[in-house]
Amino acid sequence: MGAARLSPVSALALGLALLCGGASIGCADRSNLIVLGATTSTYDSGLLDSLIARFKLAHPGYTVRPIVVGSGQALELGRRGDVDVLLVHAPQAEERFMAAGDGVDRVPLMYNDFVLVGPPEDPAGVRGVREATSALSAIAASKADFVSRGDDSGTHERELELWDAAGMSPSGDWYLESGQGQGTSLQLSDERGAYTLVDRATFTFLRRLLRLESLVQGDPALVNLYSLIRVSRAAQPSSADVLVDWLTSVEGRLAIASFGSDPEGIPLFIPLVVGQTLPIPAVVSEPVAPESIAGEP
Repeated sequence: MGAARLSPVSALALGLALLCGGASIGCADRSNLIVLGATTSTYDSGLLDSLIARFKLAHPGYTVRPIVVGSGQALELGRRGDVDVLLVHAPQAEERFMAAGDGVDRVPLMYNDFVLVGPPEDPAGVRGVREATSALSAIAASKADFVSRGDDSGTHERELELWDAAGMSPSGDWYLESGQGQGTSLQLSDERGAYTLVDRATFTFLRRLLRLESLVQGDPALVNLYSLIRVSRAAQPSSADVLVDWLTSVEGRLAIASFGSDPEGIPLFIPLVVGQTLPIPAVVSEPVAPESIAGEP
């Protein structure tokens, strides 16, 4: 079942309806309901639906209800106890979340990387630039249109970190904030002939519908780490454990690794062996070997 985009209020209302008198989940079965707060990039790329379907095959007695929002909004849902598990990619915000005691534990699950995309004409001349900060400086200098998520998501957090590293605070008519998820922001960038920052998986999934091209990639500063967080105020902590245990198992990691690759052969998501030491590579140019997933660090 596909994930719905919901505001926190709507999501909470839906959750209550499902738990007490909903069409498919009665109050007697609510211990097997897992509410997952997930970032939009996992949904827009198709990974989230794929993982939920495979989890359901392994654990048919459980139901996962995803709430798809930016990482910042997902973490807020976690603070309030409106979700049981988080799948997010905003490392600094996650560290603050854990320091405040809002999470039981935080497990690095997988990674990919961000790419800077833009129109084929490339008015700022950033194609092939190795450092993302240099590319952003060139975009700002040319006042070429740039679309920011502007939504407190993990992608937005990383974008702001890159601007800060470039010594800039972008503003002006050329800097547009969509306030929307990854897919919608990509579409707006395409319509405006603008640059934007996007995770590799979502861009690969949607690129056939867009004129945008990948222009800047491979900078270690563009590594995009996704983590699982079990929420301290989870309504169903035991059920949450079942989902986390499956996602971090060999079966779950293989499900992530087999999701696909982009036209250059780079995997869309690379699973992390539990306990793997960070930092991790910026990109992987070869398929992930099954034996490396099944092994221990």
